[in-house]
Amino acid sequence: MASLLELRDITKSYNNTQVLAITHLVIKQGAVYGIMGPNGAGKSTLLSILAFLISPTSGNLQWEGMDVNTLNKDVLRRKVTLIHQNPYLFDATVRKNIVYGLKGRRIPKKKRDETLHECLELVGLSGFEERRARELSGGEIQRVAIARALALDPQVLLLDEPIANVDWHGIEQLETILKDLNEHAQITIIVATHDVNQVHRLSDEVIYLFDGRIAAKPPLENLFKGRIVKKDKDLFLFDTGKLQVALPRERDSVSRIAIPPEDIIVSHKPISTSARNSFAGAIAQVTDEGDLVSLIVDIGEKLRVRITKRSFQEMHLNLGSPVYVTFKSSSIETF
Repeated sequence: MASLLELRDITKSYNNTQVLAITHLVIKQGAVYGIMGPNGAGKSTLLSILAFLISPTSGNLQWEGMDVNTLNKDVLRRKVTLIHQNPYLFDATVRKNIVYGLKGRRIPKKKRDETLHECLELVGLSGFEERRARELSGGEIQRVAIARALALDPQVLLLDEPIANVDWHGIEQLETILKDLNEHAQITIIVATHDVNQVHRLSDEVIYLFDGRIAAKPPLENLFKGRIVKKDKDLFLFDTGKLQVALPRERDSVSRIAIPPEDIIVSHKPISTSARNSFAGAIAQVTDEGDLVSLIVDIGEKLRVRITKRSFQEMHLNLGSPVYVTFKSSSIETF
């Protein structure tokens, strides 16, 4: 496959803090890429650079072998479309949301209507033309956003956490749509996600980011940066900035922790246990992993939890369900 995008010695800094440093990365035409990494790894920054929405601080970015600084950025942005985690739709009909960009390009009405129907069919939303955006589910909003992007005939589709706020059935639909778009329309697709299983189901190649750099192996799950806060002689807390987690003993040099998803207990109410860490939250994502179900629980930080499918069903859990998560301090890995 031919090279479509190529990055060499790319860095990006904000307020003198470097958030991205990529020595070399090639995006090939017609491939599907997954981008993984913990919060703050640089995934969204990389997507914004690839979408030509922000410029790198240094380095060379090429499109089809040509330096993007020599090309028209407005033309390039028509070739690459970024769909954010929470896509913004106008408070209007699906029709008006999708044809908006076509009107801006002065596409004739007959052609706009043809494109509208074709794109809605591609995302499984035929007949939704007159539905209003506020009536749609999370998965339907994502699909309308994809249809809106497809209406502009992009070569590359970038998606930032597309299954956040999408239920189980909606995730399956989105994955099928993305596979079909890649296979039949030859659209290059790049998906940033926390979902290990999804990224391997979809991708030809997985890019692992850690501290803004490409890593050779998968990052640990539930990996958080922060600092030690000493509360008293028997309790040491690790502060992520959004959450304080109890550690088994003082570690002066700890800057990161990882919490294994399998060591976390999910319950409807606080449970009586010797575990020092218990937090209230809500389920933000549900993913089927065969015999297991993977949950993202928002407790201030987003925490991945794995439970058996039987437990998931018996507890009647779903997207948005309020829950408690509990884990022992001894299960936490420190770095």
